[in-house]
Amino acid sequence: MPQNQTAVRWGVIGLGGVVDQQIAPAIVNSAHSKLAACVGSTPGKSRAFAQKFDVPKCYGSIEELAAADVEAIFIATPNADHHRMVVAAARAGKHVLCEKPLALNLEHGREMVDACRAAGVILRTAFQIRLEEILLRVRKIVAAGTLGDLRAVLFERIAPLRQHGAWRDDPRQGGVVFDVAVHLFDQVEWLTGLRVREMSACSHPDRREGAADSTIAALGTLGADCHMVVRASREIPFAGNDLRIQGTKGMVTTSALRWATEHVLRIQTTAGETVERFAPTPIYERQIAAFAREVRGEPGVLASGADGVRAIELASAALESIGSRRMVAV
Repeated sequence: MPQNQTAVRWGVIGLGGVVDQQIAPAIVNSAHSKLAACVGSTPGKSRAFAQKFDVPKCYGSIEELAAADVEAIFIATPNADHHRMVVAAARAGKHVLCEKPLALNLEHGREMVDACRAAGVILRTAFQIRLEEILLRVRKIVAAGTLGDLRAVLFERIAPLRQHGAWRDDPRQGGVVFDVAVHLFDQVEWLTGLRVREMSACSHPDRREGAADSTIAALGTLGADCHMVVRASREIPFAGNDLRIQGTKGMVTTSALRWATEHVLRIQTTAGETVERFAPTPIYERQIAAFAREVRGEPGVLASGADGVRAIELASAALESIGSRRMVAV
């Protein structure tokens, strides 16, 4: 962003762990962003957050925040609230960066995209994992054809055993399918350039019993000839948190992609094996910086609202399969 441009004024709504630990520090530490306003679940929480991050204004609702002197709003409320929040921000002419999932059903997701398009504002979905350097490298390797025709993608992501927020135990908020697996559904298509055609899934607890799922396994078909296996959980203490992509000419595998001091990428082809090493990427800082640049007119690199809707489509197919115990076309 050119030095002579003013900092983007941000408002944040939803002051839980991801905002307190990642988003707010990323905004405060950016030379091109300013944290100007906040909305918490209670006035006391808003005041404490404002004091911690030197936020000048606290508000009581998305409507008040959207009417304030801010240009961009980061939405990190419980999942079921995203639709109303994004539409309200769009109607007030504010650019929106919304935590995943964009919404919990396709109708709401499409309405959010349409509202932002009609208002002429930017809508981006917070799939910040796309910004990891090791995954950007994997995407380039796949696009270059180094692996040949893809045949299998295996991806695992495990969340902490107990994340903050009782809403995560509410099946109406989407369970681990919408909380964690949506990242992987987005990634497998983004990394490979292939579209999921069909999917079968199962969960624990079983969604048919009315409980929020805490573990999901999904099997799908990418394109015509590639298989996908996605695993996501928040009840497993030990896991790989890794990725493997196999093709007719080679394979890439990663070391753990979470809670690691170094990321290791192994590339195996008939020419032999090479190993590349990456420091973990400050993905939240990059996300805020990229959005601020886009607000100021530079090309966008973050996941779009349409990408967020696509992830809803895939998550919805997984839930349909869990309920019906059959393969579901996407």
